[in-house]
Amino acid sequence: MNQGRISELITGALASEVCPDLRFAPPTPAEIHRYLGYPPDATPAGRIEQRISRIVKEALPCLRPRGAYSLYAVSKRTARSLKLDATTISGNIGEFLAHAGRAAVFVVTVGEEISGLAESAAKKGDAFAALVLDATGSWAAESAADALMARIRRHLKDQEEMTLRYSPGHCGMEMTQQRKLFQIMQAGSVGVRLLPSLLMHPLKSISGIVGLAPKETIDSHHSPCDLCPQVGCHMRR
Repeated sequence: MNQGRISELITGALASEVCPDLRFAPPTPAEIHRYLGYPPDATPAGRIEQRISRIVKEALPCLRPRGAYSLYAVSKRTARSLKLDATTISGNIGEFLAHAGRAAVFVVTVGEEISGLAESAAKKGDAFAALVLDATGSWAAESAADALMARIRRHLKDQEEMTLRYSPGHCGMEMTQQRKLFQIMQAGSVGVRLLPSLLMHPLKSISGIVGLAPKETIDSHHSPCDLCPQVGCHMRR
């Protein structure tokens, strides 16, 4: 299947793309352990590890990774805002993307089947399987986001690099900014909708914004966590 298709441009966007079939490698055991909350130097006992592996293997065919993005010129910025076309995104995103001349607003999802499996396992009283399925869905959503970033990279010019990616609810953006992101990207094209609670459906979805900036201005950061004060988070990279 074609990895992506160019969609009809949203008004004001420099480029838009819908990717109905994002692809990534299967997870390593360590990746799933991390999403289950294991410290980097810890591994589950043998029989537990075998069961985790079986659950993950059975879950992988249920994933439907896909995504979409729209690329905009940054028309105005302050330390607490970033303006893309006529839409102003508020929060520390203005500081974090201070050197970006363009920014892409994106959404990815792995579909609702994985969450349905986790819910079904929980209803059957298998809390362990539900936990592993949920962790697998979270890993897959992050992997889908990484795969979409590779698509956005094609828009980089010479001596440009992509910034870290930032999502509402984290990294200096309130959850309310989710509404603005959904106004300027084609989330519906990949089956993602924003609920009144500001959560997304399917649950295993990620939205956010990433900047395209001069390479020398962003080389000092290698992970979104470099700018986050939550040093005790087990997901810190």
